[in-house]
Amino acid sequence: MQKYFFISLIALTACSTNEEGLNQFSDEKLITIYTLQDQRNTEALLPFLKAKKLNHRVAANLAFASIQDTLAIPYLNQTLQIDQDELPRRAAAYALGQIRHPKALAILRPAFDAEFSKINQRYILEAIGKCGNDETTSLFEKVSYTDSTLAIGWAYGTFRLSLKGHTTPQLTERMFELLENGNIEEQNVANHYFFRLARRDSAILEQYKSISSINLNVIEMQETLKPKNEERRWSFEDLWYKEYTPQTNPYAKSQLINAIDISSPKLIPFLIEEYLDTTNHYIVRNTAYELLLNEISEEKKWMHVLNGINSGDMALQSLACYKIHQLKPKYPPTFSTYKPQLLAACQKAQARLTLPLQSEPYIDLGKAIEVLGGTPYEKYIPEFTKPIDWEYVKTIKQGQQIKINTNKGDIVLETFVNDAPGTVANILQLIDSGFYNNKFFHRVVPEFVIQGGCPRGDGWGGLNWNQRSEFSNYQTYSEGTAGVASAGKDTEGVQFFITHCPAPHLDGRYSIFARVVEGMDVANTIEVGDKIREITQLK
Repeated sequence: MQKYFFISLIALTACSTNEEGLNQFSDEKLITIYTLQDQRNTEALLPFLKAKKLNHRVAANLAFASIQDTLAIPYLNQTLQIDQDELPRRAAAYALGQIRHPKALAILRPAFDAEFSKINQRYILEAIGKCGNDETTSLFEKVSYTDSTLAIGWAYGTFRLSLKGHTTPQLTERMFELLENGNIEEQNVANHYFFRLARRDSAILEQYKSISSINLNVIEMQETLKPKNEERRWSFEDLWYKEYTPQTNPYAKSQLINAIDISSPKLIPFLIEEYLDTTNHYIVRNTAYELLLNEISEEKKWMHVLNGINSGDMALQSLACYKIHQLKPKYPPTFSTYKPQLLAACQKAQARLTLPLQSEPYIDLGKAIEVLGGTPYEKYIPEFTKPIDWEYVKTIKQGQQIKINTNKGDIVLETFVNDAPGTVANILQLIDSGFYNNKFFHRVVPEFVIQGGCPRGDGWGGLNWNQRSEFSNYQTYSEGTAGVASAGKDTEGVQFFITHCPAPHLDGRYSIFARVVEGMDVANTIEVGDKIREITQLK
């Protein structure tokens, strides 16, 4: 009898393990919720807000953090008012913040007063900041919290408001106080508040520099803010003969172009030659073209802007469009002869683009067409091209690790399939196919990010599909967080980045799929042009 009981116990244990699976997506109803989220199907998701199971209600509310449909606002309000469990209410508050619409404010303010969970109130405060406007600043001025959870909610709420351009001297003074209060998280939020505000206000910069107990590197910030003409420049002759001509590494050539003496009369002809040479690497052409448009005379610039639009190269088209975007609110006198040509060229170039592969220049050209007097720009809404592969997702264990082998060493990351199943599945399938092998890190911003995985090697490349943004979780950009680059919501592709330090301004705007668990020292040494030799899944 004991023998049969033992066999039955083994069978029961095996069934239980299989049912639980490697991640939370052995639950078919959860798959349904995430699929509706992936499809941006608001109407079909609404009934799940009142599902019997707690985790289903949480997932359904969080889904709207990704969908961001204003039609869901009154239904999320119902969750805040009537759900007896605090987790769905927290999810609803977070989702309302992600929708970022002012009409949610009338819901969030009374919800804060009625909420008994301090953690939920913290998320409500942040959501108010995300949805806020100029009038909301007075709300944050009037309140002060001794509770640490509410205090961090106030800090995040004030920071989110500032990202929308809503600040006041009183709020700024209180954020200064956070820099020296000893709370690391509050200090971090305050640092990012001032890092951005100081770019617009030199007086704030000086006051910020005077405080010694800051976490961000002030010297790095000064270098970021320093005008280009103050940077050390190589003389054109030294650059040309000693460094540039024999150089075969395109990333090194790009950096040398950026270090060139802009006062040399030989500069403009050199830059024109380099950007027009189609045998040059994309990164070299882009760098030469961008510098050319910044330094060439106004009367000659528009001819080269037109060349960029007509080039058929997506990077040159976008860089040309940036100059057109800057024309508002008035046009320079020398521009009038080129305006009709540029409008026709932009319209023709946009019609020839392949979507979703070339969504970035498509957006840039659309905005340029409006500036030039053509059709008003309408927000680009990507087609749904890559549904989640649920059979593959079910094979991924939560916490699956990947190793990025670079020429500088290895970086190991832990993935978050439960938080971003579609993103993690896409990344792992690309890894399995060898897609990332021998790609490069094309972008490095000190004290911010490293970015790589572009098939063109310059940041404008991808594959002809896009994946949905996945913000339906509470993941944030701390040090070593890996996210997917995009040209806007639902345009994520193959490029990824890793943060050097916390970057709260990226929260809820770029899908997070992993975080570094080993090799952060390696990630901090990565430079532009360093190679991704191979990325593999660890057993």
